[in-house]
Amino acid sequence: MAEHLVATTPERDGADWDTVAEVWRRAPAQTLWRRHSDRVNSALVERWLPSGTGSTLKTDLWDEAMGAGLYPAIAARSERVVGVDVSRSIVVAAAERYPALDARVAHVHALPFEDGSFDAVVSNSTLDHFDEAAEIDRSVLELARVLRPGGTLVLTLDNPANPLVALAKVLPRQALNRAWLRWADASARLGLLPYHVGATYGRSRLRTVVEQSGFVVEETTAIVHAPRPIAVMIGQRIQGGGRFLRALAALERLEQAPTRFVTGHFVAIRATRLA
Repeated sequence: MAEHLVATTPERDGADWDTVAEVWRRAPAQTLWRRHSDRVNSALVERWLPSGTGSTLKTDLWDEAMGAGLYPAIAARSERVVGVDVSRSIVVAAAERYPALDARVAHVHALPFEDGSFDAVVSNSTLDHFDEAAEIDRSVLELARVLRPGGTLVLTLDNPANPLVALAKVLPRQALNRAWLRWADASARLGLLPYHVGATYGRSRLRTVVEQSGFVVEETTAIVHAPRPIAVMIGQRIQGGGRFLRALAALERLEQAPTRFVTGHFVAIRATRLA
C-alpha cells in the first residue's frame, strides 16, 4: 500500500478520522439511511461517469468502509479504481470489503500520482471538511492536476443553502464533537454527525472555482433531498424498511423541482478537464 499523508488541518488529520471511524462502528447502525445515501450517490455516478472509463480516482473511502459505498457503481464503469483516504483504518476497511480496489492513504492536497494519471475523478463530499474555503480551491487544483485532459470530474459539496447544512455550520463544532464521542449511541440515533461540517460553496461559487481550475462545467444539480436526521431517527425504529426506502427515493424527485438547490443536501457538478 502506497502512503502519502499530509495532515494540513486537524479536522482532516488521519488520527482524528481513525477515532471517528472507530466510534462510528460502535454506534447504532444507520443502515437504511446508508443504503439510501449510497443509492443516490451511485445513481449520480451512473448518470455522469462515462461507461468504459479507464482509471477512476475516488477521493475518500468513508462510504466503502461503512457500507456498500459507491465502489460497485464506479467499478462497473471503470477498468481500474483507485481510492484514497487520510485515515489508515478507513483505507484498510474499504480494501477488505473490496480487494480489487487500489486503496491508499493520501491527502487530497497532495496526491501521490503523476499529472494526468486518471480518466475520471469522483469526489463526493470530501472537500467540505476544511476550515478555510481556500483549501477547497487548493484541492480542486490538485484534482485537475491528476486528471487527464478530457477527463471527467464528478464533485459534490455540502449545500450551504440547505437549512440543515446551514444549521450544522453555526453550531459549536468542537463541543458537539466531544459530546458525540462521549454519547455516541444517542447521537447516532438522532442522526447527528461526528465530524466537521466545514467550509463549502454554493453552486455559483463552486462553478467559478471549478472553471478557474481548468475545467468546463457540463452540468450542475443538487442531490439527497430526504432530510437526514429525520430519516435516520425513523429508519432506526422500523423493521424491514422496503416501504421506507421507497418513500425516501420518492423525495429524491425534488431534484427536478425549481427548489432543488434549497432542499438538496449536496451541490453536484460534472465537469470536463480542459487541455
